[in-house]
Amino acid sequence: MRLNMRHVALVLLLPLLVGAAALAFWGPVRGYDVRCAKEARITCTLGRDTASGVTSHAFALASPARADVRVQPVRRGTDRILLYLVSAPHEVFAAEFEGSDAYAQAQAAAEQLNTLFAAGQPGAVHIEVKPPAYLQWMMWAGIALLGLITGAAHHALRPRRVLPAT
Repeated sequence: MRLNMRHVALVLLLPLLVGAAALAFWGPVRGYDVRCAKEARITCTLGRDTASGVTSHAFALASPARADVRVQPVRRGTDRILLYLVSAPHEVFAAEFEGSDAYAQAQAAAEQLNTLFAAGQPGAVHIEVKPPAYLQWMMWAGIALLGLITGAAHHALRPRRVLPAT
């Protein structure tokens, strides 16, 4: 049996296409949910929405507590903007902000939380963080482009019929 380039291209590109689609569906976080309440002590519940479901965990923060915005440099692309909740011995990752105004959104969220933490009276703060919709569209457009490249490679490598000379 002779293996031609058409089959080799399909064997290489189809798993790449399927893997990219699976990663796009199951990989990204669809949103974060940060809820903090201050009564006798500060309690927070952090939620994360992914394709496999919503996960959340609750914990208490010791006083004094604060919310910090951290910029994590990335080798290529935009820096990651992360929100952390910090109390004496612990630092807890709360959310990641994405988009062109990510830093401003993270600063506003940290300010809301820090106002709650510093207040002398009971209160609550609820922050929802969702990635911009265009990121999802860009990811699926890239997968469609990979599908077009796979189809073009399959078409370009198909054997040509040679017409007999007349």
